[in-house]
Amino acid sequence: MVRWAGLIVVVGSLAVSLPTTQSVAQTVAQTPTPSVVAAAEIIPAASENARDTLRRASPAVVQIKGFFGTNTAKAFHGTGFAVAPGGIFMTNYHVVSEHVQDPARYRLEYQTVEGKSGPVTVLAVDVRHDLAVVRAADHAPPPLTLLGAPPVKGERAYSIGFPLDVGLTITEGVSNGRVDESFQSRIHYSGAVNGGMSGGPALNAAGEVIGVNVSGYMFQQLVSFLVPAEHAVALRTRALTVKLDASEQKRDILTQLRAHSAALLGALDGTLPTQVSAGYRLPDKLAPFMECNAVGDPLPDQPVRTTRINCAAKAGLYLQRDLQSGEFKYGHIVMTTDKLDAWRFAKRFSTATSVAGERGRLRHVGPLACNNRVVALKGFDANLLVCTRSYRKLEGLYDFTVRVSSLNGATSGVISHLDMFGLEFEPGMAFIQRYVDAMEWTP
Repeated sequence: MVRWAGLIVVVGSLAVSLPTTQSVAQTVAQTPTPSVVAAAEIIPAASENARDTLRRASPAVVQIKGFFGTNTAKAFHGTGFAVAPGGIFMTNYHVVSEHVQDPARYRLEYQTVEGKSGPVTVLAVDVRHDLAVVRAADHAPPPLTLLGAPPVKGERAYSIGFPLDVGLTITEGVSNGRVDESFQSRIHYSGAVNGGMSGGPALNAAGEVIGVNVSGYMFQQLVSFLVPAEHAVALRTRALTVKLDASEQKRDILTQLRAHSAALLGALDGTLPTQVSAGYRLPDKLAPFMECNAVGDPLPDQPVRTTRINCAAKAGLYLQRDLQSGEFKYGHIVMTTDKLDAWRFAKRFSTATSVAGERGRLRHVGPLACNNRVVALKGFDANLLVCTRSYRKLEGLYDFTVRVSSLNGATSGVISHLDMFGLEFEPGMAFIQRYVDAMEWTP
């Protein structure tokens, strides 16, 4: 068991600049002496704010640990903080997900900075916003205040948690407001959020919770995200008014996943926007929250010139290790040549048409069932491959893999791929029809 001798404070860098419109001597001469500066005008240094924020918030913060079976070595850990009297704590869903999905094999415990520990019970979860409300046995510190309104962009913020078993830590940064053009509701926080801090509170200078630590971008520095506190307020209310047992929680999660599927595909209603590449009209960026990029061969003397266009919604919901739902991605490979004959080009083109990239373990999803045939699209024929597979424990949700390979060109062609994970069957198939119908060859 790890013991912590003290608290660690990490603060951001500060820069001080001198005025440029007057000399240093003039600046010094005009500076009042300490005796005439009012106490209210003295602004604490950032490090003092961080120290005070940690001092006030730390009694309400605990480490949440998960254990496999009867083992005493933890399997995972995160952070939680008190949000209501009676030992009611908020954390991330992904911190407690293994226990929620398999309560017979995983158990949860909390541990305070002083070393006190006890069991944890899950009361309610919000998979869409990666939140969970839990109860800690025999530990009920005063709760922190949840701020229902979004924070002002540019305000100083502080994140608290237990990263990497180094003890209770506070990091300092700036709240940059809600992430633009994102399907999930997130706040961009410029401070560090490291593994183990998940589920901890992010606070403003007044000590109010503006968000819940959730994630960062791998291999990116100081790009971290918070779940807005308004979603924690809603889940706290639900947890205190609606009591669900373990089986009811799983049914509630399935309901949330289906609602997420409907919201994602519903956001793509209407005429699909398209772009033209090498004479092929193809689905373009379908919604503001889609992230798209395009790359091509930089050298003009390549035997085959290839352009790759890839788009992703980044809307997937984490359910447990090796299992996500509600993800959506698509892309196109456009190939042309003026150096190869039809046979050699066809050989290169065919190697790019294979189905690849499916994910998911067979304990979570069934085998793919595929239908492959030649279809007549607008201006060209194509080979259309559609594969689906169902989830074993998430009734009504399916994965979809689609490949469209053009058959009309001896020296040019397009391969379009669409992959959807954890969506409902009928709406998913209806979108596939719209996706394929949007394609056109315009020589």
